[in-house]
Amino acid sequence: MEVNKDEALRSLEIARSKLASGNIAVAIKFAQKSLNLYPTPEAQDFLKSIEKSTTQTNKENDHHRTASPTTPSSSPSSSSREHKQGRQTREYTKEQADAVKRIRACGVHDFYAILGISKDASDSEVKKSYRKLALQMHPDKNGAPGADEAFKMVSKAFQVLSDPQKRAAFDENGIDPDSRNTGMPSGFRGARFNNGFASGAVFADDISPEEIFNMFFNAESSGFHSATFVGPGFRARRFQRASPNGDGVQEQQSSAFLSFLQLLPLILIFLFSLSSNWLAPIPEQIPYSLQRTDHHTHTKYTNLLNVQYFVDPKSFLSFEQNPRKLQKVEDKVEVTYVKSLTSQCNNEAIYRHRKINEASGWVFRDEEKLKEAEQIRMPNCEKLMELSKTKRYNEVRKMMRS
Repeated sequence: MEVNKDEALRSLEIARSKLASGNIAVAIKFAQKSLNLYPTPEAQDFLKSIEKSTTQTNKENDHHRTASPTTPSSSPSSSSREHKQGRQTREYTKEQADAVKRIRACGVHDFYAILGISKDASDSEVKKSYRKLALQMHPDKNGAPGADEAFKMVSKAFQVLSDPQKRAAFDENGIDPDSRNTGMPSGFRGARFNNGFASGAVFADDISPEEIFNMFFNAESSGFHSATFVGPGFRARRFQRASPNGDGVQEQQSSAFLSFLQLLPLILIFLFSLSSNWLAPIPEQIPYSLQRTDHHTHTKYTNLLNVQYFVDPKSFLSFEQNPRKLQKVEDKVEVTYVKSLTSQCNNEAIYRHRKINEASGWVFRDEEKLKEAEQIRMPNCEKLMELSKTKRYNEVRKMMRS
């Protein structure tokens, strides 16, 4: 509802403040509260930025935890072989071995059982269980057979259950959100197969041209597949080859026609892309720039927020002679400025949080790096905070949502 807009914006500001102080869980909570009160693009972008940063940090932490020290090359002497064999034999307690067996007995995707928590466990309970198991299963501390695999299972369970969206998706269908599209042929995902061909397919980035060709035109001894457009994807249709006893000319004509049908989807895609370019509207010339350019050389300031911008003195003369047109331009300048400032503030907060998270870690804590991370300045956030105290700021935010 419209009446919830202001409250939603206040929640978003609290979320930004919490993220800046390193409290990501509370930041996510208030960002989601903002979206529940009134969905805004700013809150959606803010939440996506946090989730992207958290996922990246988790992957980096998993890499550091699972990476094993490089084994130096050994000489062929018997003493070196004995030393190497001695390093491979690690001690462990019965409690450690039992813990490894319990985790490995769980299903690969039974994340709650792996962490030993209930499905309604809070975020703090998830983190607490992970810290305990990560220390217990860490390869440097646990020499029991299978400890490495158990540690990876614990890390994977935490990676999913600590992410609100991934946890919700997992609770809904019980499938690992990161491997939902696995099981497809190499280089091809998100597809439903019909008669050997994919419908509504999405190609992976690493697919080769030969694989694309084979997916579209997968000839077999009993016939071949031809793709035709149906809605958003393709439909495969099988055509039988002409009988070897048939007329040679008819077989050649049929082969040529069928070859044309095979190429038809690619021809249509090409024509569709051309028509999209032809129909694209010509972008409107922007009369200002927040940065000085070869054309925008004259400095001006907005009347309300005193934002600096640059214009072409000749072409901008018509705007200066019309107060209404000038105000519209300055509104756009201030909206662009606040958007840019908000985006840069989000990046600063995410960077600072990532550095704090890296220094804190889940197993080892670097106090010196943590202190440095906490002292990282966020100049754009400071500017945004000062700007938010003005009445004009709220007016600009309303224009951003309209």
